[in-house]
Amino acid sequence: MSSLLLLASLLACGGSEAPKPDVKPAEPPKAAEPPPAPTPPPAAPAASGPYTPDELASAAYEKAKAAGADATPNPKSGDAAAIAAGKAQWSKCATCHGETGAGDGIAGGALPQKPAQFTWNERWDATTVGVKHWIILNGIQGTSMAPLGLTDDQAWEVLAFIEADFHKK
Repeated sequence: MSSLLLLASLLACGGSEAPKPDVKPAEPPKAAEPPPAPTPPPAAPAASGPYTPDELASAAYEKAKAAGADATPNPKSGDAAAIAAGKAQWSKCATCHGETGAGDGIAGGALPQKPAQFTWNERWDATTVGVKHWIILNGIQGTSMAPLGLTDDQAWEVLAFIEADFHKK
């Protein structure tokens, strides 16, 4: 019986507990938001772009002439050692212009403008050697023909190789 009295006393004391603070149940964590999508690279210029390939090539020709390149002859033309050295450098060019200079390199098909081919090309025939050298060194702005970091001699050697192996008359 004393146990019952003890139990009744304890139950009566239950109302004297300190009040509990008003605590809201924790909200489940929010799922992390996905990171923003990466910004796509800028689109390649359209094949016709604001300027045609002929207009861009003509602008490069005029820049080369203004730089005094028009009348410069190739000092390496016909030199067997220079032709061999130019062939070694050609790998930098072949990706776009093709192994045989036909403008059919593996990267060329993805370019907005077809790379020049050197087996037959009226523009090539009409362009002076000095301007060709200038373009090899400086590229053609607005096209995929970029300067490749060749030295002056290496550019002459590549030109000697193109003349000897691809542009035979």
